[in-house]
Amino acid sequence: MGNFSRALRDALRYWPSIVMATLCSIAVAALWGGNIAAFYPILEVTLKNQTLHDWVEGEVRLHERETERLSRELEEFQVSTDQAASTRFSVATGELKFHQKKLATYRSMQPWLDQWIPRSPFQTVAIIVAVLLVSTLVKHIFLVINELLVGRVAIDISRNLRLKVFDRAIRMDRASFSSTGMSRFTAHITHTSEMLSQGLMNTLGGAVREPLKILSCLLGAGWICWRLLLISMVVAPVIGYLLVSITKKLKQTSRDFLRRASHFHEVMLESLSNVQTVQAYCMEERENERFQQSTGEMRRHGLKFIFYTALTKPVIEFLGLGMLCTTILVGSYLVLNGKTSMLGIKVCDEPLSVSAMLIFFGLLVGASDPLRKLSLVYSSIYTGTVAANALYPLLDEADKISDPPSPVTIPKPHRNLRFDQVAFAYLPNQPVLQNVSLEIPFGSTIAIVGQNGTGKSTLIHLLCRFYDPTWGSIQLDGIDLRFMRLKDLRSRIAIVSQNTELFNQTIRYNIAYGNPQASDEEIDQASREAYAHEFIDQILPDRLETKVGPNGHRLSGGQRQRIALARALLRRPEILILDEATSQIDMRSELLIRDSLKAHRGQRTMIIITHRQALLDIADVVFELREHQLHRIEGLGTPLPVAA
Repeated sequence: MGNFSRALRDALRYWPSIVMATLCSIAVAALWGGNIAAFYPILEVTLKNQTLHDWVEGEVRLHERETERLSRELEEFQVSTDQAASTRFSVATGELKFHQKKLATYRSMQPWLDQWIPRSPFQTVAIIVAVLLVSTLVKHIFLVINELLVGRVAIDISRNLRLKVFDRAIRMDRASFSSTGMSRFTAHITHTSEMLSQGLMNTLGGAVREPLKILSCLLGAGWICWRLLLISMVVAPVIGYLLVSITKKLKQTSRDFLRRASHFHEVMLESLSNVQTVQAYCMEERENERFQQSTGEMRRHGLKFIFYTALTKPVIEFLGLGMLCTTILVGSYLVLNGKTSMLGIKVCDEPLSVSAMLIFFGLLVGASDPLRKLSLVYSSIYTGTVAANALYPLLDEADKISDPPSPVTIPKPHRNLRFDQVAFAYLPNQPVLQNVSLEIPFGSTIAIVGQNGTGKSTLIHLLCRFYDPTWGSIQLDGIDLRFMRLKDLRSRIAIVSQNTELFNQTIRYNIAYGNPQASDEEIDQASREAYAHEFIDQILPDRLETKVGPNGHRLSGGQRQRIALARALLRRPEILILDEATSQIDMRSELLIRDSLKAHRGQRTMIIITHRQALLDIADVVFELREHQLHRIEGLGTPLPVAA
């Protein structure tokens, strides 16, 4: 419950709504019990053909007589020395206090009745019925307001959690993101947040409102006969034990459901993201089977959850039924025999009337409805608890890549970039890079070649601080990148990768993503420097306002790469990285990109990972990454310039 308590504490930010909702719950509960208790005067008037004035006056006379009688008895007992008389004195004292209290209550009612209630029995019933109708309407108005307020708080908390999970995902270091998986984030943003929202809504709403309704009924029943109320609750310990057992099953089932939901999203995202491969290899049936299996697992765990949730209903309702049955047995015995005790146990101070017993039954029946609703609240709270236990640890997880406590700022542009004996491994005892040392003066252009899997992209990931070296350091002007603010470091770098990532927005939006504050002239200039203006102005109907489709699918590979290059150039980076950026495009697009890069030689540091000769020709020096180390290829490129 610890993490769910955190969610409830988060709700305190909306305390005005919670306070208003609680007041509405109190009003609903009071009207709920009050409406049932209002039948008591109706029964008294109807059964005895009396007005409320007659009934109250009769009660006043009754308690006056009893008070006088007990007072006389007490005076006689005071002069007696008999032991039995002493015991009777104590009992009579208690009875006298009871009748005095009742007498004071009924006397206080008389002025109010004289002012507001007519002396006609039928008119009295009509007024009480009208009051019941109005109070029921008012109760439902408070109920609607309560649910609106609680729903708004729950939705706002759920939205804030979704925002936090999304923010956590886009800021998380690459290692943690890979281990968490996009499917888990998707499940948390959808299923888990919704489960927590429902748990909070039921906690702030039903978990407050329904117990208050039960309490109002039990208080009314206790006012009639509190000992009988205690006797009626003998089944409560058994019900409590059963609820604890069901709760354990609910928690485990909810955890299993969340795991299945994560797997469901994983299968769905994989199949839809790789739909071309699925269709090319005629694997539609296979993917359908995987999806059916994952949804089947969700169905199985969902049914288990429904089963245990359904079990809470009869268990909690059995509590209400057990209370009612116990009351019927004991109450009927007392009323039919005109007694105040049963099996030697004193139950009430005076014999119960038929009307009082009926209202007592009615109040217990009134408590059974909120008990039934409380079973739904009970299960959803524990579902919300499981959801909170899944969300908050993820949000609390410490970043492996973060800003230092006292970041160092270096002038722009930097003078040199240095890899100093860098080593890295994704898994223990499986090195990717070992003892990589390299110094790159600002304005240099280097190319890196090597077989797939030798660590070329890893070198770039380390430079961008997606990961940190396991040994050695990467430095700008002698400052370890780990001592720089992440935003400062990454603002100096722009990447054009093999898998171009574009947003389903306009070309203007995608180019300006490199610098959202850029003017139209700067965007146009960047597109020209990347040779993207040719197809933007001549082929696309809406030019810069053309939407590129999901991940740019409406454009060719070369067009996507040139937009990505324009985006990078608009950033005006100190370090421009091309990671196999031309491996999947035509020769003409590659030559245009090469010409663009040639125009920027000396203006920024360029690191090109490629096997294409056209790009190798513009490099100052070419390195090959093999056996986890960098080796210069002699005869290619020119010597690196000396840093200023």
